[in-house]
Amino acid sequence: MTASEKKRLHLQAETFTVEALIREIKRGLIRVPDFQRPLRWESGDVKLFFDSIYQGYPVGSFLMRRAYAPASVIRYGSVRVDAPESNSALWVVDGQQRLTALAAGLARDKEMPATPDDPWVLYFDAKEQIFHVPPRSGVFSSTWVPVTQLLDASTLSEWVFNWKHAKDSELRKSVFDAGARIRQYEIPLYVVETGDEKLLRDIFYRINDSGKKMKWQDIHDALFGRKSDEPSTLSGLADELKALGIGRPSEDQLLSAIMAFKGLDATRSISEHYRRDPEILRDAVSEALPALRQVLIFLKTHAEIPHLRLLPRSLPFFVLTKFFGLYPEPNSRTITLLVRWTWRTLLGIKSVDERTLLRHSLDAIEGNEPEKTMQKLLVQIPRTKGLDYTLPQKFDARAADSRIILVALSSLHPLHPENEKPIDIAELIEEYDLNAFRKIISVGTEASNRILLPPIVKGVRKELIDLINREGPDSEILKSHCVNRNAAELLRDGKFDEFLSCRGKLLIETVDSFSSRLAAWDMSDRPSINYILQQTGEEE
Repeated sequence: MTASEKKRLHLQAETFTVEALIREIKRGLIRVPDFQRPLRWESGDVKLFFDSIYQGYPVGSFLMRRAYAPASVIRYGSVRVDAPESNSALWVVDGQQRLTALAAGLARDKEMPATPDDPWVLYFDAKEQIFHVPPRSGVFSSTWVPVTQLLDASTLSEWVFNWKHAKDSELRKSVFDAGARIRQYEIPLYVVETGDEKLLRDIFYRINDSGKKMKWQDIHDALFGRKSDEPSTLSGLADELKALGIGRPSEDQLLSAIMAFKGLDATRSISEHYRRDPEILRDAVSEALPALRQVLIFLKTHAEIPHLRLLPRSLPFFVLTKFFGLYPEPNSRTITLLVRWTWRTLLGIKSVDERTLLRHSLDAIEGNEPEKTMQKLLVQIPRTKGLDYTLPQKFDARAADSRIILVALSSLHPLHPENEKPIDIAELIEEYDLNAFRKIISVGTEASNRILLPPIVKGVRKELIDLINREGPDSEILKSHCVNRNAAELLRDGKFDEFLSCRGKLLIETVDSFSSRLAAWDMSDRPSINYILQQTGEEE
């Protein structure tokens, strides 16, 4: 068989009306692979898409692959389809977002909600002849028509007959015209019949690396995802790692970490690497899983970062993934030095270019001697402590400086003021997300106004004042939240500005103490004694 025969592409071009396409969807003949990218369209995207169809604008084509499909349940938003087994089902290669918008918007069995319960809730304003997403109040003009009524001509006629504006000929004409435009709109559909998986991936890549790009984690999942006991997609990998109790890594973080794991330049676009080798990420998710597990365990157990929400910067995450991928069992001395490297990097990164540091750090990880590599990593960052930590003027849970404060607060092992039990910070953040970073005083954006606590009915300030009155200003519970005697008395006396200023100084002291302990600026960074003896040729 010649190369040209092997790669011959059987492409069938068809044109489907929206009405016919929805009919095929309801029959279960159109399938979306499990590993297709997650739905990212929002209400505004759906609204624009339907308006484009109404106006007769091009909305692109669908690319599908004809292949066997087992019986299964398919969901398009709130629409459920019980699809039978088929030897010639059409699997969506490109067009999932548009297909879901059509199915979820037009094929709802239930009445269209009056509020934006999901991105596919849409109405057509017969008076203004435009589409609307309903307001959260659920109150809107009676001239608005649910788009679900536009799909079937007979259903629409019956609905209009009972409509409040049934006797208004102009509004009736507007509605029937909208229904006809939507139903009769023709969309090109290309059906690929090929057994060459590489060819199919190449088609997918070319489609999705031009125009408005898909996120690369989605392209990875569509190209390399598969059903298996181990995760093969970035979203599946994130879910698997979440079970470790330190949070769910973002798919962007995981993609860069996997690039580092594979020895790629993580500062460059993955599309550059893909062009050189389309197979570069095949099986990368399952291969990187053990290293990523070790990274998260290291961050939580050794680096004392209880949750990824508190990780100030992602750079250590990427570098550690490559390190643990190459050296899965470093000795205790190397672990100690890794902690120092992690916190020196997090605290001193302002003095260096982050991209350059990432590239040099990844380049340093090579060879079969983890202790030698560790020494090379330490050289990449400042050896001595830089400028003192300064409290940010405004708390921002996304900012590195604010996250450093949260990690320092976590290092105090905060106690719950109601039962005096230790608070599991990871569980707290998992359950309450940003609401775990409570304000002590209801107004004020200062970083010194934040505390790690679950929601309290009476409010944090009142709870703390009750605690002060009950146990005194020297309470161990208060100290576990970085509130000393002086700060407690200021809070109790209602001197809130002075309280925040006092606590701000305490926070800086806590950060300095915490960071000095973990970064160990003044300690020797020598490798293990065994390694030194090996290098000098001496026997133990």
